[in-house]
Amino acid sequence: MRLPVTAAERARALLRERTVHAGDRIATLHWWRDPELLALLGPALAELVPADTDAIAGAQSSGYLLGPLVATHLGLGFIGVQKRPEADGTITLAVAEGMIRPGERVLLVDDLVDTGAQAAAVRGLLIHHGATWLGVVALLALCPPDVAEDLGLVALT
Repeated sequence: MRLPVTAAERARALLRERTVHAGDRIATLHWWRDPELLALLGPALAELVPADTDAIAGAQSSGYLLGPLVATHLGLGFIGVQKRPEADGTITLAVAEGMIRPGERVLLVDDLVDTGAQAAAVRGLLIHHGATWLGVVALLALCPPDVAEDLGLVALT
């Protein structure tokens, strides 16, 4: 007899079934409109979080949606990583002063890891502020396996 399906298994199946493609892009905004999937995302991603995690981080904008869902499910706090546009057209990542305690074990939550560049930049920022990097948990990973391994990435799909 099969045990009940976990939130991660159900979310994985729904993501595969309901993900919309717009040309060569994935229309991730459709995920937030699906109430059944949205209700599963926090618990599903929480199943992938290491037990020694002290805080969940998320970058604007999807990380601001998913991170609190996971953090709330686990009873942890959330660290928002802001994207600040610069005059030269670049983006600077930032966290508010005092958000990270020295040595705090932090895990990044995101919807999609494509090249891994944003996750690597967030890792650098968090480490600069004294955090211990635990890795990334995401809904979907498209990056090469060596990038995923370097980031400590675990994805539902």
